[in-house]
Amino acid sequence: MAENHNNPASNPVYSSPGILVAGHFNEPFGYATVRPRGTRDWLLTFTISGQGEYRLDGRTITCREGDVIVLPPGTPHHYYTPEGYRWEFYWVHFIPEPEWSDLLRTPSGSESTHPLLQFQVEHKLTFERILTAFQRLLQYSLDKASDYFQRRLTLGAMEEILLLLARMSQQPVHMDPRIEEVLQYLSSHLKETHTIESLARRVLLSPSRLSHLFREQTGDAVMDTLLQLRLRHAARLLEHTTLLVAEVAEEVGFRSPFYFTKQFTAAFGDNPTTYRSKREPSK
Repeated sequence: MAENHNNPASNPVYSSPGILVAGHFNEPFGYATVRPRGTRDWLLTFTISGQGEYRLDGRTITCREGDVIVLPPGTPHHYYTPEGYRWEFYWVHFIPEPEWSDLLRTPSGSESTHPLLQFQVEHKLTFERILTAFQRLLQYSLDKASDYFQRRLTLGAMEEILLLLARMSQQPVHMDPRIEEVLQYLSSHLKETHTIESLARRVLLSPSRLSHLFREQTGDAVMDTLLQLRLRHAARLLEHTTLLVAEVAEEVGFRSPFYFTKQFTAAFGDNPTTYRSKREPSK
């Protein structure tokens, strides 16, 4: 089969280490990319929702929410949206920096002619971090100001994704069930007002113990994590609904639209209105 050049991911241009080409697709049945000879770079896909499939060495690999596939250079592949599904995913073609080699070790002794890296991101906070890093990666890679700083910011976001995946695979986090409960509760009650004290009572811990244990387990403070979760959900609402900015702010727990706009702009580099306009289909 000949290589499919009908989408931007099919034929990126590469020249030197560190160059990145990235995108965000949400494709219905009928979408497919076929590369019988693979590519000269690495390919990473991160499934956000729906379902996609890879065909590699005569086997089929199904991709659902949280699945990450990393293909080394020269790996023949065919990926597509199966019948009855949409597939929403981020993709990035990249030529690694030299110091990333330890993060991209493919399995030894694999029966496959073309080994690959496969991850399932089950932890909600890790999922959110990788998703946010991809948002930044895409923003930086499309920045019109192509300079040293833009390049370093882009590479930094890519490295963060690889580090998060490597840490997840090499050092599995056995999370305290009380911290897991707090994270799940925050994720499903973004609109409500939360305090350290009220969350601590919920899991029968003192506020100081909850704060210490939460940071130890997740690497972030409770309220910082809540802010990240609210802003990430706000970004989804801006992309996929017609809610007014003030309504989005209220939906994710901000009492002040002005404060929401300030925090959103600091996190994503654009105010909510600009962020939405850049992601409209006609843009």
